[in-house]
Amino acid sequence: MIAHPHPILTASIILQLMSAVARAEPSSDALAAALTAQQRRIELVARIAPAVVCIFDSSQRGGGSGVIIDEQGYGLTNFHVAAALTERRGLGGLSDGKLYELHVLGIDPTGDVAMFQLLGRDSFPHVDLGDSDTMNVGDRVLAMGNPFVLAEDYTPTVTLGIVTGVHRYQWGSGNTLVYSDCIQTDAPINPGNSGGPLFNEKGEVIGINGRISVNTRGRFNVGFGYAISSNQICRFIPALRAGLLARHGTMQATVDEDQDGGVSFNAVMRPGPAWDAGVRVGDRLMSLGGQRVVSRNHVASLAWTYPAGWPLPLTVQREGTNYDLTAYLEAVDPLLEAPFETDSQVNLRETERCLQRYRRAVLKEPDAPIPQHRSWKARRVSTDHSNEGVESVSEFDLSQTGDGPARMIERFADGTSGQLTQYDTLSALRHIAGSPEPITLPPEQTSVLAALYLSQFVLTDPIPLIDLNNVHHAGTDAAYNVVNGRLRERVLEVLEWPLSSYSVARFSFDVESGLLERITVRDIPSGSISRIRLDEYVETGSLRMPSTIQLQSAAMNYTETWYDFSLEP
Repeated sequence: MIAHPHPILTASIILQLMSAVARAEPSSDALAAALTAQQRRIELVARIAPAVVCIFDSSQRGGGSGVIIDEQGYGLTNFHVAAALTERRGLGGLSDGKLYELHVLGIDPTGDVAMFQLLGRDSFPHVDLGDSDTMNVGDRVLAMGNPFVLAEDYTPTVTLGIVTGVHRYQWGSGNTLVYSDCIQTDAPINPGNSGGPLFNEKGEVIGINGRISVNTRGRFNVGFGYAISSNQICRFIPALRAGLLARHGTMQATVDEDQDGGVSFNAVMRPGPAWDAGVRVGDRLMSLGGQRVVSRNHVASLAWTYPAGWPLPLTVQREGTNYDLTAYLEAVDPLLEAPFETDSQVNLRETERCLQRYRRAVLKEPDAPIPQHRSWKARRVSTDHSNEGVESVSEFDLSQTGDGPARMIERFADGTSGQLTQYDTLSALRHIAGSPEPITLPPEQTSVLAALYLSQFVLTDPIPLIDLNNVHHAGTDAAYNVVNGRLRERVLEVLEWPLSSYSVARFSFDVESGLLERITVRDIPSGSISRIRLDEYVETGSLRMPSTIQLQSAAMNYTETWYDFSLEP
């Protein structure tokens, strides 16, 4: 027999406990800390809420959300929110109670992201993007937006929660609406929150809310919301600002978990980015993009977060030896109901902004007289891979006056000089690429042309590129540096210039510094590529110029050091 407690005795104990709790007073320190945290949260919401956008169509219908990340009104939302707007036009309501004209710029259907711009003010309230990789399970987050179109005065609804999962993967369909490496949260997110920001406790955007797990009997949140990570979005922002259809990349390879608990390649397409990088079936994948991989799902989650053309570093292990490789990702085409056309005016605006930013980065004194004469010396250390990696050293004197021809003379070790080579500054690259037969640019000419274009971009006003109508913003590229033993990723934005019907040049600029970092020339018929890396910018006179050039091509690999650079006004 089971003994049951006496009901009167139980009730008496409960009353005593309730009375004790009622008499207990919180310590003054605990109460002060709670009130301080509450006030901090109130002030945080007041500071960041003005940047949250309630999105409607031109007839004020709908109910999506967004967030402004730039004082010029540039903002982020979901692709599925932007796709519901007619002719890429809509309205954005802010907490000032006003509606503003909204134009959709670029879209990322695969990652479910789109960029818009609000019009109607000289300056808009905005917030910063944070580092989503710093978020841990248990961190407190805030979600803001317009669920169920509750914000009649356009003041966003605020919900509070924690991060309940990281590196989550949610399947899409037809290469669209794929949530890779996303953040899972229990902050209530409901229909209408789509496209709105997920904030950390600093008020930084660490994700864009877009998907929820719902009850099978109704579309209400059951405690699992998913936000596209800010770090993934940052890789696509230059393309989105330029009004492009941003495409994700693929390695054209798959992995599986092996018997030792690692991850190994079980299929590698030939040709394809992974194969061309040197990956083979059976290689164990140790890291991707500088992150150690822990499972097949982790690899799938990470791999979908990079744009097409991205130089993705990976480390593989083969027979106990690690190899550091780089795979240049191929484009994945999303399934769209209608073709997406780039707005040429939006793209031209970003092209000009990129060039002007580069000019400001290189010219220390923008109002100073443009130097007319430029001269420098170069030391080239070449590695001939066709001859057992034999190195050779050459020295050159280079000079240029105004827009005249550039002159290059090789200096030999015995003090004698080689043949004088001249280049017509602006037409040199076109001349070489425009010869009667398709060719790959000779390495000894390519680096000199890089030097010419460095100076021409900066020292000629207005900035030349023959015809800006032939130049367009082509999205993103990347560079990696080792910092404290770890790879640091830097996003580059790309301008592309068709040199002829069978060759194209891509100029990659660092989005943080504005400096030109890489020039890539591709011969279209053969597919051969020459890559020139510009590094270690130094101040010389009124300019910041790179002191080294590194060229990589199928023929050779060399590093060139520039020194004794001089300018005459």
